[in-house]
Amino acid sequence: MADVRICGLFYLSMRMWGSVEWKTKGNAALSAGNPKEAVECYTKAIELNPKDHVFYSNRSAAYLSLDDAEHALEDAESCIQTKPDWAKAYSRKGAALHALKRYDDATAAYGDGLKVDATNAACLSGVEEVKKAQQAAAQAMFNPFANAFGP
Repeated sequence: MADVRICGLFYLSMRMWGSVEWKTKGNAALSAGNPKEAVECYTKAIELNPKDHVFYSNRSAAYLSLDDAEHALEDAESCIQTKPDWAKAYSRKGAALHALKRYDDATAAYGDGLKVDATNAACLSGVEEVKKAQQAAAQAMFNPFANAFGP
């Protein structure tokens, strides 16, 4: 029976090691400006270890780099489900919602992150960025010709 447990632990550790390798490759791809490759790498990491919140967070960032805010939001929500006490997960959700122009939802997501960590820089700056976007959207609605002739 001990042999079975040892083999099981070895198998799990190999899967976790493999998932970290895929994450490392994904990080390198994202840093090199190849978010599509990064998504593929993070997906493989998630397949090997679906309980690691960082993989969802990183893939969310990669999707956002591809202007795929819907998938970025899905991964941010998976990250929150996996690690609800991690403020960065909420910053990922806020960024995706901001990209979708769901400003009130984005503000709420950043606020949830600040409940977890009141000093989280990404959440604090995210709230400010959403406020600016809301103000710009309101001005554009008020004056539809504001941007008609350039910045």
